[in-house]
Amino acid sequence: MKRLPLIIGLVLLISACGRIETGNVGVRTAWNGKVVLEEITPGFYTSITSSVEPFSAKQITVELFDMKPKAKDNLSLSDMDIEIYYTIDSSQSAELSIKYANRNAWDRNVGVWYPAYNLVRSFARESAYSAVAKYDSLEIHKHRDTLRDDIQSSLQKKLDEADENVFQIRKVVVRNLKTDASVENAIKLAVAKNKELEAKLIELDIAKKQSQINRALDASLTDKILRQRELDVMEKAITEGAKPLVIFGSSVTPLINIK
Repeated sequence: MKRLPLIIGLVLLISACGRIETGNVGVRTAWNGKVVLEEITPGFYTSITSSVEPFSAKQITVELFDMKPKAKDNLSLSDMDIEIYYTIDSSQSAELSIKYANRNAWDRNVGVWYPAYNLVRSFARESAYSAVAKYDSLEIHKHRDTLRDDIQSSLQKKLDEADENVFQIRKVVVRNLKTDASVENAIKLAVAKNKELEAKLIELDIAKKQSQINRALDASLTDKILRQRELDVMEKAITEGAKPLVIFGSSVTPLINIK
């Protein structure tokens, strides 16, 4: 019985201990509900008269799937999927836990809080919709890289305005960018028409060059050259022809090969 208080004390002490994993920080809330602004670094801690919550200091992923933003031509995309990767200044975790108490997200699978997760998510969605609105639906597939950079810079600016030097957008990935089926058919038809036009332009260019060649030949065939070619034909007919040959021109010339 004398050892009972000691045993109870040890049980309470052990139950009041915890560990913050590497890549996280701990945010302590005192018995009176006040958040302690000094974060707990990775390692063991005690919390006899307080509670400690782990907040992620690693890179956090925000997934935005099945979005249907409107393009510049007022046509909606059928599907847009993006991923946002962000980190925070871990020394600001306690302040963020207070400021965005309703915007933090709890991951029960990992057992950690993601600071301001829903804030980043909302801003990212807004930035994505604004970026898509700058391009026509027929052209947006050609501007994937520009679209990605636009989303990242816009999102970073919004977060800096909310909390300067706290958030860092590490990367934006546009996983899927699908236009409406009718728009895709229009794109394919436009490509086919462009190819057909290119083929006809090539044919026209060939015909034009052939016409230029024919005109050049016609201009080069003087009376002297024509007479020489006529004589060449006559000579060949006389030496090789097996039957009588009559050439019609300015005069009638019968040629007969007599062996």
